[in-house]
Amino acid sequence: MPEFFLLTKDNCALCVHAIQLIHQQELPEPIQLNMVDITHDPALVVEYGLLVPVLVRGSDDAELKWPFAADQLQEFLSQ
Repeated sequence: MPEFFLLTKDNCALCVHAIQLIHQQELPEPIQLNMVDITHDPALVVEYGLLVPVLVRGSDDAELKWPFAADQLQEFLSQ
């Protein structure tokens, strides 16, 4: 099962929207989606504080930064 990490933080309306988009995708196989609250890691806050939500593919650490359209997301999740 492909593994993905969604970098988020508290009270992030864009993160909620990203989660909704991910759940709306029709994928050929299920994925494992891990939520990562960047506020628990100062290094992640420095690197991603202004960029969240960011979706990271576990197999190759590729990143899809917000904003992403449904077609971009579909392609990213299917690789």
